[in-house]
Amino acid sequence: MEWIQTLTIIASLIAVVGITASILNKRIDDTNRRIDDLKVEFMEFRKEVKKEIEELRKEVKEEFKEIRSLLYKVLEVPEKKE
Repeated sequence: MEWIQTLTIIASLIAVVGITASILNKRIDDTNRRIDDLKVEFMEFRKEVKKEIEELRKEVKEEFKEIRSLLYKVLEVPEKKE
């Protein structure tokens, strides 16, 4: 093989490796972008869930207060009459 053919083969291999690296880099960038988008969506979802949980906790607390007051009224011992 002549040196020109050797250089041509090496250049072709470098081009193939370069194109492959470029395509892989683009795929990695796309994947990272999707991961970042999912991260933002997850954080928003997490905030919504926390807010809902806090609202439900407040509701349950109020319901327990109401139940407690009703139980006190129902179970209240009447005063003895002399």
